[in-house]
Amino acid sequence: MSEEIKTVVILAGGKGTRMREETEFIPKPMVKIGGMPVLEHIINYFSKFKNFEFIICTGYKEEVIQDYFTEDKYHNVKILPTGLDTNTGGRIAKVKKYVQGDFIMTYGDGLADVNINKLVEFHQKHKKTATITVNKPVSRFGLVEFEKNGEVINFIEKPTLDSFVNIGYMVFTKQIFQYISEDVVFENKPLKSLAKNKEIYAYTHPGFFRPMDTYREYLELNAMWDSNKAPWRV
Repeated sequence: MSEEIKTVVILAGGKGTRMREETEFIPKPMVKIGGMPVLEHIINYFSKFKNFEFIICTGYKEEVIQDYFTEDKYHNVKILPTGLDTNTGGRIAKVKKYVQGDFIMTYGDGLADVNINKLVEFHQKHKKTATITVNKPVSRFGLVEFEKNGEVINFIEKPTLDSFVNIGYMVFTKQIFQYISEDVVFENKPLKSLAKNKEIYAYTHPGFFRPMDTYREYLELNAMWDSNKAPWRV
């Protein structure tokens, strides 16, 4: 029988420089969608599946997160300061002593309706070090189709692309810490090393995913919430 997964690690230490309109005074995961910080949306979504313990890895303006997620209000949330300029790999490395077995890791600025139970089941079935969740993204731009001579024949408004991207919602065994030897960008060398060693699988999520990387996406996510069309709504 597979070991129960009890912990979700959320990386929330980045500076969010592409959303300076909202992140000059608060960290990006604390930007509000429908009056609620993105971090709280993520925690509420995971809690729909199980009473997880959450470790929030903070950095930029971490006092805002600390003040909001107080222990007397959120008994299952631990705030872990991981440094202002620490890379994603370095932040993950700092949770080593706080996790007992397999754990989930995601980013504090992306919303999705991933089936967490199916993700965990997939991870436990292949018995490798890591699982990432992949999704076909929606293009940020409309596409133009035209003939060789330049004649335009069609416009396609923000289509779903054919390639897959890593959207986070990862599951790791404790072997993951062997791939993080220093303060590195986790999405570069560690993930490539896992692939080279055949220690990583991709779980395909066919549903909704949207990062909040730009002010436009912030407005789109708020519009979804306000119109009661947010797929991640609990």
